[in-house]
Amino acid sequence: MPTLANLRLPTRRYALGAGITAEALKYFKYWIAAALVLAFAFPFAVSQWNDITISAWYYAANGGKWFTAFVGGGFLFVLVPNMVATGLTRRELAVSMGIFGVLWSLAIGAIAFAGLLAERAYYGAMGWSHGIDANDAIAPIGSAAETAAFGAHYPLVYLVYFTAGALIGVASYRWEGAGWLLLVPVLPVVFSLDNALYDTEPVGPGWAGFLGGAIGDWGRGLIVALLLVTVAGLAAAAYRILIDIPLRAKKA
Repeated sequence: MPTLANLRLPTRRYALGAGITAEALKYFKYWIAAALVLAFAFPFAVSQWNDITISAWYYAANGGKWFTAFVGGGFLFVLVPNMVATGLTRRELAVSMGIFGVLWSLAIGAIAFAGLLAERAYYGAMGWSHGIDANDAIAPIGSAAETAAFGAHYPLVYLVYFTAGALIGVASYRWEGAGWLLLVPVLPVVFSLDNALYDTEPVGPGWAGFLGGAIGDWGRGLIVALLLVTVAGLAAAAYRILIDIPLRAKKA
């Protein structure tokens, strides 16, 4: 990734956001490859003594949501002092992280989408049932078109998790020892919307997704709109905290 000194001042925030994305994908490429291999190899191994009825890739994609939240929070927590110390303003860092979040979510979401379609073809060739654990019952994902529709929202869902992680990360830096408490209001919103969108058990603590059942019958269009509003709200909160954040002196 080019250093800040080699970036043109008016556009460096955008180049930096794209550069962080490229470096992050390069750094985690073996993690992503391992998830792909395990998700496709594990069902084959299990099929030797048991019927396959549940999508393994669905669980890998859900793990990617947590992973994306940790990337958003961890990168921001580490980059705040380092980037500002090298001359990047807090507003530039906020824009860079916003671009990083969008590009990362699109990239990981595209992988999740393609993996789900590839798994459907794989399961079909092997004669397995392609379903998910939906509220204590195995529900088939459906036809190729239905599978595509199921996976089409992955980029947006990953972006929600990224912005939630970024907010927790910057709050944890801003209010050391107490910032992580923002998890309490953030988790129920994110998990409930995730639960409602896919009509499944939440990918985190069951109590945190309790609202999902109540809003699950609102319609996918409205839930997608709520996801977009949530992304905007989380991003705005993270931005406000970041641009006013003081830098802590290093401890001896």
